[in-house]
Amino acid sequence: MHKSDNKLQFQMSQLREHYDKLARNHGYGPEAVQQSSLETQEQRLRLLAESVRDPFATVLDFGCGTGHLYEVLKREQSFGGLYTGYDLSDELLDLARSKHPDAAFEQRDVFVDGVGGTFDYVLISGVFNNQIGINWDFMTRVLETLFPFVKKCLAFNALSAYVDFKDSSLYYADPEQVFRFCKEKLSQR
Repeated sequence: MHKSDNKLQFQMSQLREHYDKLARNHGYGPEAVQQSSLETQEQRLRLLAESVRDPFATVLDFGCGTGHLYEVLKREQSFGGLYTGYDLSDELLDLARSKHPDAAFEQRDVFVDGVGGTFDYVLISGVFNNQIGINWDFMTRVLETLFPFVKKCLAFNALSAYVDFKDSSLYYADPEQVFRFCKEKLSQR
């Protein structure tokens, strides 16, 4: 058992409740996944979608929220592959299933249940943004857990510590530390 498992499970239950409430209050809108606008949400998702070089690939959207990345992939990349979305929130997953019945959505704890298969691409947007007190441990565990199940590319985003203003409810990662971790622990490429 990992030293922070109990705290992590508690934080994940808190996040699940938080996102369930956002989904109930905002429906499919970007606010349900803590995005300030559709424009900024799509800007982040388009950057991730650009890493998908095969329109018939298998894609895991880890922390999929409402599954809006699937919509962006289809529109921007002519995606026709197999898309799977994992999320904590049942409410968000219900919205995703309703909006995208041709995609697969699942509530899965990869630390307990495993990753559930291999994927050509694993994309992660916004998962590391909420302050949970053990953010670095959480980020590195997620990346180390998912990376062995990626055939082509793992791409993710996070808030940068290089900002002029910080919100105490959010986590800001040091880009140099993240790069060093990825290079030393995941892949030399």
